[in-house]
Amino acid sequence: MAKEKKQNIQKRYKPKDREGGFPADMPYWKRRFFEILPGLFVWILLLLPVIFALLRWNVAMVVYMSILVAYWFFRTVKFIVGLYIGVKRMEEEKATDWVGKIKELNSLEFENLRYIYLCPVYAETFDILEPSFEAWAKSDIGAKRIDVVMAIEEKKKDLQLENFKKLKEKYGKKFGNMRYYIHPANIPGEVAGVKGANINWAARHLVKDLRKEGKDPSNYLLITCDSDLRPHPKYLSAVTYRYLTVEDPKHTFFASAVHTFNNNIWDVPPMIRTQSNMLTTVILHLWVFDKSMKIPFSNDRVYTRDTFSSYIVNLATLEEIEFWDPEIPNDDTAFYWNSIIRSRGKFKSQEVYVPTYNDAVENKNFIKSHVSFYKQQYRWGWGIITFPIALAVMSTDKKNFPNNKKLVMMKMMVEYLWVLTVVFVLTFGLNITSWLNPTYQYSVFAFNLPRIMSYVFTLVVLSNIPLVLLRRKITPVPKDWKWWRHILDFLETALIAVNMLTFAFIPYIQALTEMMLGKTQFKRNFYVTEKVRMKGKENRAG
Repeated sequence: MAKEKKQNIQKRYKPKDREGGFPADMPYWKRRFFEILPGLFVWILLLLPVIFALLRWNVAMVVYMSILVAYWFFRTVKFIVGLYIGVKRMEEEKATDWVGKIKELNSLEFENLRYIYLCPVYAETFDILEPSFEAWAKSDIGAKRIDVVMAIEEKKKDLQLENFKKLKEKYGKKFGNMRYYIHPANIPGEVAGVKGANINWAARHLVKDLRKEGKDPSNYLLITCDSDLRPHPKYLSAVTYRYLTVEDPKHTFFASAVHTFNNNIWDVPPMIRTQSNMLTTVILHLWVFDKSMKIPFSNDRVYTRDTFSSYIVNLATLEEIEFWDPEIPNDDTAFYWNSIIRSRGKFKSQEVYVPTYNDAVENKNFIKSHVSFYKQQYRWGWGIITFPIALAVMSTDKKNFPNNKKLVMMKMMVEYLWVLTVVFVLTFGLNITSWLNPTYQYSVFAFNLPRIMSYVFTLVVLSNIPLVLLRRKITPVPKDWKWWRHILDFLETALIAVNMLTFAFIPYIQALTEMMLGKTQFKRNFYVTEKVRMKGKENRAG
């Protein structure tokens, strides 16, 4: 495809008012200002112990550490309570007859409602894709209501066209219809290694084709997810019931609050398994307790649960917010923030507690699995680009984003960045203070604060007991485990702290720092997480 032709394609298949995600008319210096803010804020927080020590501000250091300890204890209690409530809701919703509840509504809208399963693929083999298609075909809402769209990358089109042929032979009569779109490689400006550009291309072409066929996009719910996701049979019917009963469903996204990695969780290395399980439980408790925040001096609320990996939205709504931006390294969280901005803060989130089952990061061997995991977390770290973009847009729209609304949305961003630094400061803060400020060692604080912290952290460690018990209800352990493997399962929770100083910390700091230093203009390629299985291991999906 000629360069000039690809440049024309770039203009047609991205938001018309954006350049690199930011407002197209925003000066470069202003864009850089917003890009620098997240990294600068995080580095100031990380260096606070150094700053306090060099200035001999012992009281300030102790006060800050006390705040962190109290916050972490409160967060732990809230986490366990939220997890307990979430698990109870999951058990109730898995037992609910959602199809029966939909029929009771007698909804005319449901009669015309259909689903688009948008499946982005790159180098996945047939044995990775087939279980996902099998799971969607078993949806109790009826597979005939589901139309499949495979979004294929041009670089791997030969492999995926063969996969599509096999899948259509096996599932073509089960689903409503199956089609594919091929996303051209090397379109100028597009970010490679993320699925955003691929699904953006497919969804835009799909809407055009549906209109040519005389079909209304507003009658479709689009399912966007990774190719390895396998839904619970009741997932779509639970979402449909919510869609038919919530206020303003067209400006709402729907997602499972129970985003598990059960497909291969017991086959991946312990560090990856621990982090994946922790992500599942954190997402669940956030849906329980932190779904929205009230706007000060207003009766309105901002829905604060953003899109992560998999979600469902009306196809006409997707078109309204101009699909996905192929020029930024993030499609899921960016979708939420873009929707919030374009809806003037009115876009909402709605969860169901029927689970979905995904793959944890796995590669051909132990070392490659960890390398892949780091690269995935690094790519996720670049997802923070949505914060400066949102701030940039809000700064130019004072009418629809008054200061009280901005305050709520900025609180979301600040807390996320702050939490990223808490474990590092709690772990190393006092040691840094003692090294750089010897007078601190002889203060009353140096004796009392570590003792208080040890008591609190003992309680935090004991919270791992209910954590493991509740997590096992979400992710059941294999039935053939020996007694010693159950003990190891409890001991693996110690890796949570290790992860929060390594895989859940370093790649994110790397991404933030690169953005702060101005690499946004040059960061066009990311690592595509390979969907493979470790050699010599059979899948033990739960």
